[in-house]
Amino acid sequence: MGRVSEARDQFPKDIGCDRAGQNATEDVNVQMLPRELIRRTGSNNPKKVAYVCGDREANWGQMDARSDRIAAVLLSMGCRVGDAAAIIAPECIEVYEHFFACMKAGAIRVGINRRFTPTEMIHVLRDSNARYLFVHASCTDQIEIIRDVLDELDIGVIGFGGAHNFASDLDTLTDAVASVPDMPLLSSENPLFYSYTSGTTGVPKGAVLTHGAVTVTILHALAEFGFVRDDRFFLPTGNAWVAVVLAFLGLGNGMTHIIADGDYDRGTFFDTVKEKSVTAFLLAPTMLKWALEDNKATPFDLSSVRLIVYGSSPASPHLIRSVHETFGKDMINVYALTETTWGGVSFLSPEDHRRGLSTKPKLLSSVGRVASHFEISIRSEDGQPVAVGEPGEVWLRGPTVMAEYLNLPEQTQEVQSEGWLRTNDIGSLDEEGYLYLLDRQKFLIISGGVNVYPASVEEVIVKHPGVADICVVGLPHPEWGEAVVAVVHRADSHPELSHTELIEFCRDKLNRPSVPKHIVFTQEDFPLTTNFKVRKNDVRNLLMSRPQDIPWDLEG
Repeated sequence: MGRVSEARDQFPKDIGCDRAGQNATEDVNVQMLPRELIRRTGSNNPKKVAYVCGDREANWGQMDARSDRIAAVLLSMGCRVGDAAAIIAPECIEVYEHFFACMKAGAIRVGINRRFTPTEMIHVLRDSNARYLFVHASCTDQIEIIRDVLDELDIGVIGFGGAHNFASDLDTLTDAVASVPDMPLLSSENPLFYSYTSGTTGVPKGAVLTHGAVTVTILHALAEFGFVRDDRFFLPTGNAWVAVVLAFLGLGNGMTHIIADGDYDRGTFFDTVKEKSVTAFLLAPTMLKWALEDNKATPFDLSSVRLIVYGSSPASPHLIRSVHETFGKDMINVYALTETTWGGVSFLSPEDHRRGLSTKPKLLSSVGRVASHFEISIRSEDGQPVAVGEPGEVWLRGPTVMAEYLNLPEQTQEVQSEGWLRTNDIGSLDEEGYLYLLDRQKFLIISGGVNVYPASVEEVIVKHPGVADICVVGLPHPEWGEAVVAVVHRADSHPELSHTELIEFCRDKLNRPSVPKHIVFTQEDFPLTTNFKVRKNDVRNLLMSRPQDIPWDLEG
């Protein structure tokens, strides 16, 4: 870990910086880069609050200046365009200072999930060929476990955010910056960050996302959400995955981001909404269910809020209606993927919600119409377009689609075809262009030769007043190949809800293969990903490990 420890003595003492001239030369006839948005937003809104995190604040002028200095630190350490600079941290302002510095210096930002196992962390560091690792003081113990590997890989470690025992400290290094050097030339095609997502091989895989894709995402998302300079957007997400892009949409209009002080906290989230005068917030459907439950005890003060954004996993029409009836706010549903640089693919607008709640209830099952920076095609298994209304795999093409999966040419080839991204999502388009997602292809259940989409089954069962939450999976069946099994949390109001009652509830609402062959009632929380999606594979594996709970032979 010696690369960083001597960096303080390597700073140029009197380097001039014609930032305006450098950027003007760079950006002629090319797409505007995110770092130019930082410069302009910092110049145009210098005193406008950019980030609020607990009792801390930083304005856009400070974010620009601070990221300049961190970029200077990286360059002084020999960082070149395309070198990976990883970070592991809870939500904090420094996360975005670091990201902006990578935008300026041409380093590739790699966010490491604090909940990764040591094996997963090591894989990400090796796979990304990280040269630098920024470590929040609260993550020190996790990094100590892999210190020998960091030494082996010659990764320079920089501590920040409190007391730590690393040789280099970020504040000390930035304090030593005498002047900010010219930044290297970049293009919109240069990789900006690797976003690691679950891989079929059992280790995370990195989507390679570019500077140009981030610019397009920022500008289109602002237009679709309708955010303005005076908005205060609360995004309680983990910063290691692709939705981190939503936490710097303000680069496009100078608005304010409220970020969690460490982690999303169900018990304090709506206190923060009130105290920080939040105008819009985003929650996953699971978190919206929690909000409805918690609001019953003490109603929330949402007087400052004008918009509720939700996404990342399916939301039932029943949940949408409940949220609207309870909170009475405009709502937007968004469909996005890691492989599209978040880059909201489709949006169900507030007006769409109003139509769905009144004259066209089917719309509440839709994820909206596709944004103008994407082309969409619904394709059959052999890659041919299907008719309007027919189900198939969602294919996408547009400027925010990832460059590739890092170091995985075969998996990249599986999902990319002549400029199209194969999403692995099953969906259909109606005559008005609304997109309906049926499920992830990997969750598809084939029972007796019939395709059953778990999300569609869940949408029906959750309408029963006795069901608080549900997860539907497919298990091996000796007669049908696979059978539908529903794992259910009973509502407090229906403690005696029975298997027979719920099956009967489904019979006239689902076709025969889709009606669950078995119901498992549980009080155990469903395992969730860091962005609050149910880990269906984990639920399925748990059921497979408990064959005594299933009334047929799981071996088929």
